[in-house]
Amino acid sequence: MGVSLYRRYRPQRFSEVAGQTAAIEILTRSLAGSRVGHAYLFSGPRGCGKTTVARILAKALNCLSPESGEPDVVEIDGASNNSVDEIRELKTHVALAPFSSKYKVYIIDEVHMLSMAAFNALLKTLEEPPSYVVFVLATTEPHKVPVTIRSRCQHIPFHSIGTRRIFDRLRQIVEWEGADAQPEALWEVARQADGALRDALSMLEQVVNRGDGHVRLEDVEATLGGGSRPALERWFSALRAQGSASFSDMQRMMAEGASPERILEELFSLVRNLWLVVRWPDILDSLDVSEQERGYLESESPHWPEAVLRGLMSRLVSLIGQSRMGLRSDVLIGLLMLEAARAAAPEAEPERPAVPVPPSPTSRKG
Repeated sequence: MGVSLYRRYRPQRFSEVAGQTAAIEILTRSLAGSRVGHAYLFSGPRGCGKTTVARILAKALNCLSPESGEPDVVEIDGASNNSVDEIRELKTHVALAPFSSKYKVYIIDEVHMLSMAAFNALLKTLEEPPSYVVFVLATTEPHKVPVTIRSRCQHIPFHSIGTRRIFDRLRQIVEWEGADAQPEALWEVARQADGALRDALSMLEQVVNRGDGHVRLEDVEATLGGGSRPALERWFSALRAQGSASFSDMQRMMAEGASPERILEELFSLVRNLWLVVRWPDILDSLDVSEQERGYLESESPHWPEAVLRGLMSRLVSLIGQSRMGLRSDVLIGLLMLEAARAAAPEAEPERPAVPVPPSPTSRKG
């Protein structure tokens, strides 16, 4: 069995970590100045490198020279080892000094999943750990970690990785793999990863396998199950033609397997970018978009009034909320087409007649 891409290209040094400059700078300066804390809390979205950086930190702490050294690391999954008994067992091992390393590093992933009793058992160890122990707690939901735990840790936030940064990493990996890739296909993978490099690599692997070593946009769209940005761009432009093809295209995208919520979110992002370009034409250089998308925004934005795009964004937000409540896809398609048709031809909307207000009973003369 081959090793998956995200494991094969997992960073082994701080310099290889993508998109977490602030976090890496804090850690490297602490290491250089021998000011290492006894407990860290790494927080951030999934797939952004928290556990990877924790492993590199463990390696750096125990390195006897810049090129060697094996860390003494214990990794614990907080989601499946969340009871007080597991934490009590951990405390008994903490008291044992490392055999061949300077530090023992305990990485507790998804730490917010620990029970309150487990947090209480961990508290005393975090407060006064042995000098050779370093804890790294990782979580996607830091607000669920009790303040008593957070206050005993150095909190280092991690961030979503920008689309362009993910694209650059994917392009580099594709070159290393000897695969042939269309730039727009890599952009679509990077965009759909939503800031998670691990998710991008997993998706890239599926596309490479599907395309037999090639990364093509049609394979990305087939892997996603419809609703890619280029497909939505074509659909949005076709709205101005006022033909029935736009309904058929949206119905097909929904039928291909893409979730209605994801299609609506992608459509909101597209409309938002158009509104930004219409509102502030010079903002285009600041947007994290591909060359293809840049060309689309430049050519399409003159056809849409700012007020129409602003109103459509508001209605899309409402539809996203409805999709999360489990509204049927055919109902959502109908509502989306109604709003899209209104946006494409606002002048064609007939005025609703005013509803007469009946006189109040107290105003009638007897």
